[in-house]
Amino acid sequence: MFRQPAFKTSAIAGAAAVGLLLSGGHPADAQLKRLTIGTNPSGSTYFLLGSGFAKLFQEKLGIRSTAQPHAGSSVYLPLMEAGEITLGLNSSLDSGLAFNGQAPYRKAVKKVRVIARIWVLPYAYMVKANTGIKSVEDLKGKRVVVKVKTNVSLARLNRTILETAGLKETDVKAVDSGGVVKGINMVIEGRADAAPVALLMPAMRKAHATVPGGLRIVALGKMATDAKMNAGIAGSRTLVARPHKRRPFVVGETKVAAFDTYINAGTSVSDTDAYRLAKTIHQNWQALQKAYPPLRGVKPSALAPATNAMPYHPGAFKYYKEAGLWTAANDKHEASLK
Repeated sequence: MFRQPAFKTSAIAGAAAVGLLLSGGHPADAQLKRLTIGTNPSGSTYFLLGSGFAKLFQEKLGIRSTAQPHAGSSVYLPLMEAGEITLGLNSSLDSGLAFNGQAPYRKAVKKVRVIARIWVLPYAYMVKANTGIKSVEDLKGKRVVVKVKTNVSLARLNRTILETAGLKETDVKAVDSGGVVKGINMVIEGRADAAPVALLMPAMRKAHATVPGGLRIVALGKMATDAKMNAGIAGSRTLVARPHKRRPFVVGETKVAAFDTYINAGTSVSDTDAYRLAKTIHQNWQALQKAYPPLRGVKPSALAPATNAMPYHPGAFKYYKEAGLWTAANDKHEASLK
């Protein structure tokens, strides 16, 4: 299913110059014999996708590959930095917090590098449609889920969303939830007026069908811009959600937040390896999308956006330049990552 032309090592012979700086002392032209892909727990979407990429790399590159579940990115990102895990699926939010050394990371994760963006997650507050709440400005004084106990980065993103309407956490009646799905239940049960959700969640569609009058996605505040979102938490931005039969809770074009999922590389990945991994992903992207629906929101030409929260691996951006996916915007953004 994942066919690609035979890989020609001569095409990457010049890719080794920067590798020693980022590979923790591994030879820049070393080739991986086995790799592990860090993911969220078994049963999660990250584990599903990680298993799919492991299968791809094993079939196409002959590398023994396995997905390795963990409690979350905050556990395995430091392991990638230490060279104990080869690759990891990380949200752009977690990548940014780690790269900048912000909680829950005790120190900056500066050596992990991006291979490819694979998944876009639209994200917004949801309410019961009959409340009349349409934008974040309308949340003032309401019971709003802000802290998600299972995910530090989402709590920070939620505060950033409030700031797009000039609101602080103290301007709402902040409540906590034990997870995103639990937040949905809090709204349905009347224990909260608004809770954050990923728009593509099956739980959101199910809840919409069971609530009289349905649910509604809340638009970002009037001050929402990509720059403001990214300043609030690196790796976030805005996105326009449009009505669709699978998203009946989106009423008209609605500006929401969004963040990405990346395949990132640990320090054991050389320039040569990163080039091969990026090339294999790109050349098999449509087959991957057919097998794994969450990947269908990213076009083959959009695997290397200039919105990454940590730098791309030198081997990966060498491939993207050759493939015509790298732009001046990428160069400018890379230079801004310190």
